Amino acid sequence: MADQSLQRFQAFQAALADVQKQVQIEIALPDLENLKNAGYKLCFAKKVGTEDFNVVWQSYDAYLFSNNFSWTPMYQLFGSNTFQGDVTVRVSTNVRDIGLGETSVLSPSGILQPPSTGGPETAITMNNEYGSIHPGVNQLSTGIDGKQVSTPIYVAVNPVVMGPTQLTPVEKVLVWFEQNVETSTMFSTSRSNPVEIDLTATNSATRRYEDQVWVTP
Repeated sequence: MADQSLQRFQAFQAALADVQKQVQIEIALPDLENLKNAGYKLCFAKKVGTEDFNVVWQSYDAYLFSNNFSWTPMYQLFGSNTFQGDVTVRVSTNVRDIGLGETSVLSPSGILQPPSTGGPETAITMNNEYGSIHPGVNQLSTGIDGKQVSTPIYVAVNPVVMGPTQLTPVEKVLVWFEQNVETSTMFSTSRSNPVEIDLTATNSATRRYEDQVWVTP
């Protein structure tokens, strides 16, 4: 029995590795020096649906010349009472692990129920029986420091009413440098000098920041 459990776990890990996405961010040494001296952080955001990027997925100050950031399709669903730019995400409900093609009911008491199969295969569905709420999604990433963590990638700008809402993660990330910003900060304005990287049709990509310009090496 233990052997079967181990085999299932190994198969699950292998399946995740097959769908892992990663970006390599290189920074030319003169730019690295200037960015560090000015207190800039290396930031990542992830796209959901057709909405604009709106949450700092991760921000790092300990970046170097070469930085690897990766993620797997492991998600969590939550609800928030607010969306406000330049404020850290405030999770108001309990948090549920959930996968694509699954639905979680937000009960009239405001409790997210264990997910069940249902909804579009490419989306996470919240079936809202509670009332006005801002749905949000966490995703697991492995940072440039090698640490795995699940943090917000999205919070709905406008609250949703009762009924089902589909949240569709898109394999596009935004990368930029910014001062005085923390992981899980919501934003509603464009970032300065970002690069958008589309990994829909590939599992990896490399971008280089040189002379304050993003290029593909």
